[in-house]
Amino acid sequence: MFASLVTDDKDAIGLIAYALYKHKKHTLATTLRNEGREENDIQTQVQTFHDQTLQHNSLDDYRDKATNFLNQMIKEVETREKEKYQKEKAKSDKEHKSTLTKEKTKLFNKIKNYQEVNREWYEKLGSWLLSGIPSIVSSFIVTCLLLGASMFLVSEAKRQEVFTELASKYLGIQQGAQPTKSSANQKPQPPSR
Repeated sequence: MFASLVTDDKDAIGLIAYALYKHKKHTLATTLRNEGREENDIQTQVQTFHDQTLQHNSLDDYRDKATNFLNQMIKEVETREKEKYQKEKAKSDKEHKSTLTKEKTKLFNKIKNYQEVNREWYEKLGSWLLSGIPSIVSSFIVTCLLLGASMFLVSEAKRQEVFTELASKYLGIQQGAQPTKSSANQKPQPPSR
């Protein structure tokens, strides 16, 4: 039977067909033994099965079953490998995307740092004046610059009057013994402790 089903050592379909034939023959013998038949009867039945397989040209049926079995096995392996590949690909894509995002962030940070270091002085000054951290200082500087520029447009006497009033109101400095109109109308304050 082996020579009838298998053409050579590389005939996978023939080897599988022979294994299927042997399995069916073994199943027949086991069934007969479980039924309590005698060994001579079992051997006769197995020989009849062998002869009928050769006479009825069942060899092609076994080769067809072997082909179907092999195709099914190939499909199962292919399906498993596709799933494995898809999982690995998804994992790899996720890792690559994460790495790419990290590298983009690093690159943008380096570009930003380079731009900050290599800016002109007037760009740095403008950025400093408009930033949120030194906003009070920058507001004071801008106010002083605007007031200073506007002082050049008024007369000398008016400038003196403005400086005197600023000094007395905000800095608490009084000029000599000349009381101003606003200070003459106020009641004297007791000294603070």
